[in-house]
Amino acid sequence: QLEGTNYNSFPQFVKQVEAIVGDQGLDTLINNAGIAITTLLDSVTAEDMLKNFEVNSVAPLMLTKALLPLLKVSAPIRKTAVINISSGQGSIARTNHTPPNPWRSMYPYRTSKTALNMITKCLAVDLKPYGIHVISMSPGHLKTDLGGPTAPLEVSTGVSGVLNVIKTQITDDVLVT
Repeated sequence: QLEGTNYNSFPQFVKQVEAIVGDQGLDTLINNAGIAITTLLDSVTAEDMLKNFEVNSVAPLMLTKALLPLLKVSAPIRKTAVINISSGQGSIARTNHTPPNPWRSMYPYRTSKTALNMITKCLAVDLKPYGIHVISMSPGHLKTDLGGPTAPLEVSTGVSGVLNVIKTQITDDVLVT
């Protein structure tokens, strides 16, 4: 287990992963940790924004960077991918949906996922020469600590969807979706 914002622990974590994957490298990194601070304009604080950005945007980038040497080892051998778990709530276009999106003003969460999507696009460009695929995807609104007990989808549905995308949709022709 890794505390995603304890960047000083990353070198030890990389060593642990390296001990597991050996000379084959790491073929799949799924950046799934996240929080949802959902405050409206009248109550949002800088601390809310920064905490959500650190967990949902900065930490996945820093972890990918730390594990990049292991991903580079894997890429010449087999399909290698970084999957950033995002959210449809990170979509700028969905802000003005009719009927109104009840999440429309949840500044910390939504903007952190938008930032993660841009980080994904940047990583896809930077890592393409190494043969490392990078995508963002949303598994849907799942019954998790973040999604809550009334979410419409079971975790198993989301996991199956993510694994299916990794298995069938990530090709040399499709680096970012």
